[in-house]
Amino acid sequence: MQKTLQRWADTQQAAEYLGVSASLLEKDRVFGLHKIPFSRIGRRIVYDLHDLDTYLEVHKQVWEEGA
Repeated sequence: MQKTLQRWADTQQAAEYLGVSASLLEKDRVFGLHKIPFSRIGRRIVYDLHDLDTYLEVHKQVWEEGA
């Protein structure tokens, strides 16, 4: 039987996935500086790992020598 990948993450799991602090995600939900996508289900905050992957791809910065 093949193991299915988890699609949704709580704040702590999303922070670990992105390599940032949970505090950064909490502040971002309030102030929207980074506009990291999240969903609210009732009182629960969840992050879609597909959305986080897209966010990382869109915000990827490539270092160029001499730039």
